[in-house]
Amino acid sequence: MPNLKTRKNRKEWRSEEVRGGIIRKIWSIGRQKYTIKLIPHSEKPTIDFQISFFTVLFVGIILLGLLGGFIWISLDFSDKEVLLASRSRDLSETEASLDSIRDEVGLLIVSADMFNESVNNTMSILGLDENADNPTSHGGDLSSLFSIEQSDQDALAEVTSLKSLRTTLEDSTSTLDDIGSILAGQKDLLSDIPTAWPLKSVNGWVTQVFGPSIHPFGRYWYLHRGLDLAFLYGTPIVSTANGKVTKIDYNPNGFGLYIDIQHKYGFKTRYAHLQRQLVELGQVVSQGDVIGTMGNSGQSTGAHLHYEVMIGTQLVDPVKFLNMTNSSASKQNVISKLERYK
Repeated sequence: MPNLKTRKNRKEWRSEEVRGGIIRKIWSIGRQKYTIKLIPHSEKPTIDFQISFFTVLFVGIILLGLLGGFIWISLDFSDKEVLLASRSRDLSETEASLDSIRDEVGLLIVSADMFNESVNNTMSILGLDENADNPTSHGGDLSSLFSIEQSDQDALAEVTSLKSLRTTLEDSTSTLDDIGSILAGQKDLLSDIPTAWPLKSVNGWVTQVFGPSIHPFGRYWYLHRGLDLAFLYGTPIVSTANGKVTKIDYNPNGFGLYIDIQHKYGFKTRYAHLQRQLVELGQVVSQGDVIGTMGNSGQSTGAHLHYEVMIGTQLVDPVKFLNMTNSSASKQNVISKLERYK
C-alpha cells in the first residue's frame, strides 16, 4: 500500500511539474524582447525601441477588433441605406395615393352638394320646410377647436371638407326620413284606392273602354260601364285595392261569374266573366291578392275580364285610377289603347 501511494504522489508531482514547465516556457517566450529599429533616410540617428511578444499580441488583437468593428459598421450602414431608399420609395407612393384620395374627396364633396340640392328640391316639391342652416357652414370649422396658425388651417383643409361632408349626410338623413314617411303614407293611400293593374304579371289587351259602345250581341248603343282586358284563359285576376269581398254571384245572361269588393273611401270594384272565383264572401283581401281567374262565363265573346269601379253608386272610368300608379301597363298600354278608341 505505501508503495502504491508513493507512486501516485510521484505521478501527480511529475504532471504538475510538466504543466509548470509549459507555463514557464510560454511566459518566457511572451516576455522575450524584440528590438524595432526605425532608420530615417537622413543623417538623423536611428530610433530603437523594444517590445515584448505579449505586447505585439495585444496590439494585434486590438487591431483585429477595430477592423472587425469597421466591417460590421460598414455592412450595417449599407443595410440602413437600402432600408432608407425603400422607405423613400414607399413615401413617394404614399404621397401619390394621398393625391389621388384628395381628388376623390373633392369629387365626393361635389356629389354631396348636388345630392343635398336634390333633397332640398324634393322637400320643396313635397311642401316640407327646408333646413335653414347651411350644412357646410354650421358643421363648424376646425380652427374653432384648435389654436393653430393659418398654414395649419390650410394643411387641414381636407379634414374640414370631410367634416362638412359628414354633416351634410347627417342632415340629409332626417330629410330622407321625412320623405320616406310621406311616400309610405301615399303608398298606404294608393293601396286603399283601386290603382293596381287587375291582371297578375301581364298587361293583356284592352278590347273595350269605358263609355258609349255598340253591344256585341244586340248591335245597339249602350253604356259600357267598365274596362275589358283580354288575355289567356285562366290568367290570374287580382284585387286592385285593399278591401272586403261583399258579393260572389253568377249571372248567365250578363256578367257570368263575378266578384264585388268594397274598399275604403266609398270605392267598390267588380270583376266579371271569370272562370273561377277563389275568394269567399266576407273575406278581407289586400291589393295584389289573387281572387279569381280569367274566363268566358255569361254573355262574353271570348276570354277576358270585365272590370268596373264605382264610388258610392256612381260608375267611373277605371283608367283614371289605374293611371295613378307607376305601372308601365297602366300608363303605356291603357293610354295607347285609349288613343286607338278615340
